Amino acid sequence: MPNIYNALESQELEIFFNRVAEKILQNHLSLFLGAGSSIQYGAMNWDVLIEKVQHRNLNWTNTQKAQYIELQGMNIKKEIADILSNVSIDYKETKTFLNYLLSFDYKSLWTTNYDCIIENVLAQKAKSFIPIFKYQDFQKLSHPGGYFLYKINGSQADWKTIVITHEDFIDYRRSHEAYLILLKRELLCQSFLFLGCSFEDDILRICIKDILNCIGNNSENYSTDHFAIVVDDNIEKLNFICQDLNKHYNMNCLSVNNPSVAYTVAYGIASKVKYNSIFVSGAKCFERYSAAENHAKKVCQGLVNAFMRIEDFPFKFISGMGMSIGHFISGTVKQNCQNKNLNRYLQMEPFPFSGKNANKTHRENIISKAGIFIFLYGDISKNNSPIEQNGMWEEYMLAKSDKDNIIIPIPCGNNSISNIIFQNELNDKDSFSTKHKLLIETFDCDLDNDYFFSQLVEEVILATRKRSDQIIEKIVTNLVK
Repeated sequence: MPNIYNALESQELEIFFNRVAEKILQNHLSLFLGAGSSIQYGAMNWDVLIEKVQHRNLNWTNTQKAQYIELQGMNIKKEIADILSNVSIDYKETKTFLNYLLSFDYKSLWTTNYDCIIENVLAQKAKSFIPIFKYQDFQKLSHPGGYFLYKINGSQADWKTIVITHEDFIDYRRSHEAYLILLKRELLCQSFLFLGCSFEDDILRICIKDILNCIGNNSENYSTDHFAIVVDDNIEKLNFICQDLNKHYNMNCLSVNNPSVAYTVAYGIASKVKYNSIFVSGAKCFERYSAAENHAKKVCQGLVNAFMRIEDFPFKFISGMGMSIGHFISGTVKQNCQNKNLNRYLQMEPFPFSGKNANKTHRENIISKAGIFIFLYGDISKNNSPIEQNGMWEEYMLAKSDKDNIIIPIPCGNNSISNIIFQNELNDKDSFSTKHKLLIETFDCDLDNDYFFSQLVEEVILATRKRSDQIIEKIVTNLVK
């Protein structure tokens, strides 16, 4: 049954985080983004946008104001597009819903926003996407593996597509029927997280209600979980919206009454995803079928098997494509997923061949998805090139840039990059390596390490639990202010 969660209650907040994070980890979540997701970057809401075009104080709805302006002979859609194109947006702002949530992958993105803020944040995160805001874009939907952003009210990129007047919305179900068919399909098949939405738009409510009516008229007990983060400093209005969405639209709602720090909720969700995502960085040139290669395979198998024994909130492995370590990690995960959703437990991230800068951006994108980093093996250069040029070291430095990350170098021989990282981590009194130095030093890449890995998993669970508790406590404290 859908619930209403109070963001000021730690337990309820964590339950909401866990449920949404699990959908992200399963790659079973779509995002619906409203105006509230753009305002944090300095974008204008509807009221301000309409006032920029028409300065008269009309006590009407925004769509009626837009209709009035159009009847006065002004091309309001072009005016809106021009205004948005000239608005100065601060994309360096990181304390936002979008910055935290768009690091992860979604089945699809939907928005009612005309501006291009979502597109620019995605581009900053090196995510390829295809915007869909006019019917000729629909032919792109057949692209295999496409990552689509549906702008169902049009885009500033083409003012003719903008839906803003009262008449536009009256005519919407006829003029945008194909968009509604696609949206209903996603609502039926996927879970949604609604963010920055006022839910004053009847079109969205009608789509959800149509799906509920369809399911309600069927004998099957089928339902899809949908979630909404509802933000308003008016407690009475906040409670009304949450109760309405919960009762009439089967929505799981998180009520947040402090708009100025509401973005911390997205940080909490992101942290839950990250602390259940393990990025494995490793590389090694082995002689095929050698004893050393066989030992490395057993190390990777032992590592994966130990973490995959956790079933209540499982870990997900993220790894690059490689002939050795990446291959051993991904192969073991796949072997453990005979009757499980492989996408829930494994995310492979092959590197592009388009140059050093592309690799750097790709690394940054991968690192942002994980909160636990395990380093294995790694060849020290024989031509005395600086260690800073080593890919594993680059990944280590990126992981190290976020103090909340848990870094676990497993020293695989004295002449390995992972051992150098381990020795470097011992200089940090608060590092995982320093706190668990005696445990890590028991590891021997040539021996059976089952006990070591079982102990390592226990310590990782304790560390992530502690950090999650600290994050939730901090979020609640900030929301109360």
